Amino acid sequence: MIRLSFRDIWWYCYLEQTHLDSSFFRLEDPFRGRKSQDAMRFFTGLHSERLSQFETELYRTIDQQQGKREAVRQIREFMTRFELGSEFDVTGQINEAQGELQEAEARRIRLEEDRDASVHPTDPLRERLRSMGLQIADIHAAIRGTEEAIAEQRALRAELITTKVKVDRTEQAGRLLEGVDYLRCPQCGVDIADRVLRPDQCRLCGSDPVERSSVPSLELEAMRRELNDRIDQIADSIERRERGLGRSRRQLEQLRAEKRRLDQTLQRELARYDSAFVESVRELDREIATLTERLRSLAKLQEMPRAISTLEQQAGALQGDIDNLRSAIDEERLRLRHADRNVAAIAAAFRDIMLSIGFPGVVDTDEVVIDPRNWKPVVLHQGQEWSFWDAGSGGKKTLFNVCYALAVHTAARQRGMPVPNVLIIDSPTKNISDDENPELVKSLYNEIYRLASSDRRHPTQLLLIDSDMVLPEVPIEGFVQRHLAGTDDAPSLIPYYSGP
Repeated sequence: MIRLSFRDIWWYCYLEQTHLDSSFFRLEDPFRGRKSQDAMRFFTGLHSERLSQFETELYRTIDQQQGKREAVRQIREFMTRFELGSEFDVTGQINEAQGELQEAEARRIRLEEDRDASVHPTDPLRERLRSMGLQIADIHAAIRGTEEAIAEQRALRAELITTKVKVDRTEQAGRLLEGVDYLRCPQCGVDIADRVLRPDQCRLCGSDPVERSSVPSLELEAMRRELNDRIDQIADSIERRERGLGRSRRQLEQLRAEKRRLDQTLQRELARYDSAFVESVRELDREIATLTERLRSLAKLQEMPRAISTLEQQAGALQGDIDNLRSAIDEERLRLRHADRNVAAIAAAFRDIMLSIGFPGVVDTDEVVIDPRNWKPVVLHQGQEWSFWDAGSGGKKTLFNVCYALAVHTAARQRGMPVPNVLIIDSPTKNISDDENPELVKSLYNEIYRLASSDRRHPTQLLLIDSDMVLPEVPIEGFVQRHLAGTDDAPSLIPYYSGP
């Protein structure tokens, strides 16, 4: 579940000169520091998240098992309390109820067949009621059609009366205004008496007169008579239709009253005739409904013994999962105890290396503690705590980094941790003068050589890049020394380059 790359692990195998006295394996970086911590967890095998997941799964499985066993207990108590019996007893009750249900349904079918075979005395009354219903619908439709026709005729009569009035008014206006000589405009009041016009032009608009067709008085009188006759005919038609509408409405009310009376008669006849049949049918329906509900309940009860067996099997299967989880938790706890020992081994190796090289300020009574939560080694010195960021000078910080890397690789060789068996240190004596601290530089190199020759089965390959050289006191197999001073006996890596 932890994503690591070779670059994250390589921080503990390659100590760059640039960060040697300013960074403690990137732990101060808010993003890279988490990767550095994950690398240490990978080295030591400290993965407590897995233990937490196992414990959560164990508690959940135990709760499921207890819940299933409690359900089994409650179901059995329920069946014992109401004397439901076993699964075979419930099956017998279901078969008995199914037989009774089939018999009741057969009796009901026979009762319906006997009823259909006989003629009901109310059948003629029903036929008459259906005929009256159709007649009422026809009369109702005729009433709606008559009302619409009356409304149309009334609208036509009103239009004819309006036309007659308009004709009379037009004739009166023509007689009244005929021959009128206007001296002022009737619209704006401007004096037009002195306007010079031809005799045949209009004084108001100045246009040539247009010949108007005059209607003779006899034709106007004939038109008035024709309109009056048409209006009288429409009025007579409306009056006849209204009389017919009234008759239809009275007939409709009579039919409705007769139908209501016949409906009441039919209800009384049905109540008298069907009372015995209805009672028999209702009794059979109640019996069928009771037997159907009983079968449904017995079918549900039949599932209880099966559910008990299924729950018991599931609870037994969960016991196997619980045992497996407990074994996994024990193994994980054992592995975590090994991880704690790995962390303690790194802290002990770090303290021993610091004492061996004579780290300034570290004595035999001091202790080194590594907190797996942040992986920052802390030196406890006479009630005081200090770490890399409290070391002060750059030389002590460089020495702190180198000693911690040597401690990680030493503990890894001793306890078989998955740390690559290669260590590159660029300038292990950075900010440490060989002239002022020759013993410290010599002790540091001796400790490095001791790591290189400590385990022949799993040797650690070391590459040291430094300006000061301390040869090993005891010959080491595979030891190679190379000078890159830019001279004939020590050529530089880039022959054509000269400069800082």
